[in-house]
Amino acid sequence: MSWAGLSALFLAVSGVYGSRLDISSFQECKSRQNISSTALQDLLQTVPDADKIRESVRYYTNGSHLAGQGLQQALWTKELWDAIGLPNASVKSYGANLTFPKEHRVALLDTAREEDPVVYEAPLIEDNPPKAGDGQPSFIPAFFVCAGVGNITAQYVFANYGTQEDYDDLVRANVNITGKIAVVKSTYESAVLKKYNLPYHRARQEAVATQMGLAAMLIYPDPQMDDEIIVENGYQPFPDGPARPPSLIERGAVGYCEPDQIPAMPISYADAIPLLQALKGHGPLAADFNDRWQGGGLTSHGVTYNVGPSPENVVLNVINNPQDQVGSVHDVIGTIPGCAFPEEVIILGNHRDAWGPGAGDGNSGSAALNEVARSLAAALKNGWQPLRTIILASWEGEEVGQLGSRPWMSENESQMNSSLAAYLNVVVAGAGTKFHAQGSPLLAQAMHNATGQVQAPSSEQTVQEAWGNELGLGSGGDSMVFQEYGYSVADFGFSRGPKDPVFPYHSLFDTYTWMEQYGDPGFAYHVATTKIWLQLVTSLADEAILPYRVQGYASVFQDGLESLSSTANLSAHLDLTSLKAVIDDFAQASAVFDAYSDSLADQVQQQQQPVDDSLLAQVRSVNNIYTNFERLLGDPDIPKGNANYHLIIGPAPYYFQTSAFPGLRTAVAAGNWTLAATYRDKIVNQLNKAVTFLG
Repeated sequence: MSWAGLSALFLAVSGVYGSRLDISSFQECKSRQNISSTALQDLLQTVPDADKIRESVRYYTNGSHLAGQGLQQALWTKELWDAIGLPNASVKSYGANLTFPKEHRVALLDTAREEDPVVYEAPLIEDNPPKAGDGQPSFIPAFFVCAGVGNITAQYVFANYGTQEDYDDLVRANVNITGKIAVVKSTYESAVLKKYNLPYHRARQEAVATQMGLAAMLIYPDPQMDDEIIVENGYQPFPDGPARPPSLIERGAVGYCEPDQIPAMPISYADAIPLLQALKGHGPLAADFNDRWQGGGLTSHGVTYNVGPSPENVVLNVINNPQDQVGSVHDVIGTIPGCAFPEEVIILGNHRDAWGPGAGDGNSGSAALNEVARSLAAALKNGWQPLRTIILASWEGEEVGQLGSRPWMSENESQMNSSLAAYLNVVVAGAGTKFHAQGSPLLAQAMHNATGQVQAPSSEQTVQEAWGNELGLGSGGDSMVFQEYGYSVADFGFSRGPKDPVFPYHSLFDTYTWMEQYGDPGFAYHVATTKIWLQLVTSLADEAILPYRVQGYASVFQDGLESLSSTANLSAHLDLTSLKAVIDDFAQASAVFDAYSDSLADQVQQQQQPVDDSLLAQVRSVNNIYTNFERLLGDPDIPKGNANYHLIIGPAPYYFQTSAFPGLRTAVAAGNWTLAATYRDKIVNQLNKAVTFLG
């Protein structure tokens, strides 16, 4: 639904309950509630059903639904929401530039063998791929969206994780990388990169390889990332066990289709083995480099992890020639109007599109969103009405550049600017036993409260107790879009723990069967995520004062300052006195403001209806500050919608714990002290504005 449609709903509600400034709307809304808070929470904890979630996962994984293939699933989702009684569901379509596989190749060649130079050719699809259901599109071979187009034949090197640091190590070791093809490990959930705080996405691997003069790049998932769940420890690969299948390939996007990028292709570790075996005896060993290079998981296959380059006659042929076409993506939007503050909005989002069947990423989240919708519809039927408007958004196109959420946000940004209180995102609802959460520190207390109300599966603890209450900084997927516009976001769910079965991320093995047998047997973690989502949205939608804490940012600022201050020789180049001073001022101002907010909440709670008009006016003022606070943390010189807009939180996957001030930290790491001083001054200026805003 467009904002015009939403606005019509808000106007209709306002006509019944009063305008945004009419205090009586709050009184009337509260008086119309036919269900107590306790009864509502009991209902929302009992409605979510594992079998309903199972049905959704089974449906979504029944055929290929890469971005541009999702109309049928969008219509099915809309019909489901209509059937369960969710009001105002509609399908919103956007034109999009789409990419599909056409001509791709990865082949190991020995040019000395003139008659038969092909030593090995990668199949570029998993062994025994799942079959699509009747009338459903077949699952596609592996490729990367936004990789450079080309046909490259060249010598190659092993470049570890393909980070800037890795290439610097190779150059220092006099390994010639110019014009070579790089074979690198996937960075997904890498414990090594976590240890060194290097949050590399494949898009960054692509950008760095391009900048360093490589000719092409191949990425494979090394079993090193799988902790103890490996074949060498007696675990069988899926489908016979929980270990990584040798033919698993991690697809994905490698950027936003910037010009001049080099060709890149994903391959499996089975494909990587003959390539790396052919480097044996050529160039230094990875073991001779620093700790970051240690511990490859293919040594039992005869891989020595020599870095190369390969001999002149041993080359790779990499072809990336995809099919580009214009098509559409299809979002499903459902809206529950708020009865007291209808223009204040909470959005719940998930993406339906997937690189394969998508049972974990992202259709475990899609199934949870459907169950959230069913639970909220049940609450409406029992007499509940939220104070604030709730929007449910089932996006298409996240995997290839947020093609569904990004145009929707752009289209509605002017209206959302002072209205959107929070965006709550779930991608992976249940693909393991480890709870993860990241996002805005404003939402840390709300997340703490929500997880404290939900029992952890197979445990006597609550999720909060098992999790430890560590809300990581960063955002990814569709939540990144909303962060780029200066809104408070959270992304959460259950993902793989170190002793859990290997998650078949972005592969054709991310199937309903894998989920049912290994990812979340019984779908209990899906249900737990659904319940947390419900706790979060009802607390944000129903509490008179938003359950935010600006003090959450105070500790983030302090931790970021301490991290910066520990940088070697920093004081000789950059004075942080002004930053420390404003952080101290902010800590004091945020504590005072949150205490004031708490006192108002207590007064509202204690007063009998009708609540005093002057008190409700103060409530509106506090909520306005909480809703708009995040906007003060944007870079005034960068337009909204840019990945670098937020001065405090940068984009980062949920499995990395990043620090505050991403632009400043990057400038410091690069030794660009002029840029670092510019970022420091911007942050100081914006935090001074924040202190004044809270005052």
